[in-house]
Amino acid sequence: MSTRTRLALVIALSTILCPSPSHPKTKKVPVAPLPAVVVNAKRIFLSNGGGSNLAYDAFYSKMKEWGRYEIVGSPDEADLIVELAYRVDRSGTRVWSTTNTYDKTTQVHSSEIVDPQIILTVYDAKTKTSLWSENDHRRLARREKNREKETVNSAECLVNDLKTRVSIPQ
Repeated sequence: MSTRTRLALVIALSTILCPSPSHPKTKKVPVAPLPAVVVNAKRIFLSNGGGSNLAYDAFYSKMKEWGRYEIVGSPDEADLIVELAYRVDRSGTRVWSTTNTYDKTTQVHSSEIVDPQIILTVYDAKTKTSLWSENDHRRLARREKNREKETVNSAECLVNDLKTRVSIPQ
């Protein structure tokens, strides 16, 4: 048996014995409701947890547009404190190399691992207990204009998820 025939046979058998699923099986998990305190609240204080004024401004605008909660000017007047923070997780450096087999040269490459995140945390205004938290991993972008767009999209995504969870029956 030739090498080419053996290779074809190995490929055919591996395809038959180890088929790759065309659609990965993902288990549908129902969305959990928020605590009743969050659902029944009337007034909220929006807090900028730092990192990006643009993210906070977009979040504030969407929350005001939604109109579900009355936004108040002090935590003392609120039922909930809703904090939005922007963080960039820098978790190291990825290093890899490539080799040119023609001229036998090797190049070493590296890039910083960066994960920008917008974090939404809901606190009880009286006890300061964290009731619910979610973060959205903002898509990476090279251009400033696209980074700003992705930051706004992430903030809006968190508002939309909050809307969905608030509407789930207890």
